[in-house]
Amino acid sequence: MAVFVLLHDAFQGGWVWRQTALELRDLGHEVHTPSYAGRTLPFDPESADSPARAALDNLVRYFEAEALTGATVVCSGWSGLLGPALAGALPSAVRSLFFWDAVVPEPGKSFMEVCPAALAGAIDGNSESGEVAPFVSGPLSWLECGADSTSLLAPFPRRAFTEPYAGPARGSWPESVFVHSPEEDAPGSPFGRQAVEGAGMPWLELDMYEYPLMARTQELARLLADRAAPGASRNGDGCARNPMPHEMRMQYCSHYRKRHEMAVASAGIDA
Repeated sequence: MAVFVLLHDAFQGGWVWRQTALELRDLGHEVHTPSYAGRTLPFDPESADSPARAALDNLVRYFEAEALTGATVVCSGWSGLLGPALAGALPSAVRSLFFWDAVVPEPGKSFMEVCPAALAGAIDGNSESGEVAPFVSGPLSWLECGADSTSLLAPFPRRAFTEPYAGPARGSWPESVFVHSPEEDAPGSPFGRQAVEGAGMPWLELDMYEYPLMARTQELARLLADRAAPGASRNGDGCARNPMPHEMRMQYCSHYRKRHEMAVASAGIDA
């Protein structure tokens, strides 16, 4: 079993991992989905110049409160800035990192300097009064199918995208894996396979069709579980995935039924 800590992207909260977390727990793993400063917690005015530091401090406190060790930390989007910094701050607590469609930080460079140019342009276009209004693009356009999901998105400090990354350099990170869609492997993209593998990071492919973090969570959970290092879970033996037929799971498993309904409603995919 592994201990997973799933870090959400900008504009989101821990809620975005809800279905993925349920799938991982079904596989017998311990899962945490904290919402750090900037989504559900206000920034301390004294930390306003460094939203990343405020978020990191909250994550460190969370790890300490939960006594987490040997965790597999999964980063999404902007939180790619937090995963390596967290590993540097708590080296015994973070065993491995997954960059799921996440920015791969470079010391001294901001998110805006290392993210795809189209994403940087969208951030600029949605910035006003020190905040960036929430927006969806690329695979996240799936969220537009659900008003309940888009209503949970919240503004994010612009400074979070422009402050330089101050965490450790790549050579001192724990074991790290990059997960991305082959369709997004555009020439010259910092998310491209050549750039990632050139930095010495293994690349795993997962088709981002219909945003698997919310609509195809079973596939995403299995990919993460297959590559995660086992950790010291406090949940005993957990519960292994029940092999019962689809019809029985629809009758007795509420989150399986909900996931199936979401998938069918969004794209006619049989979950």
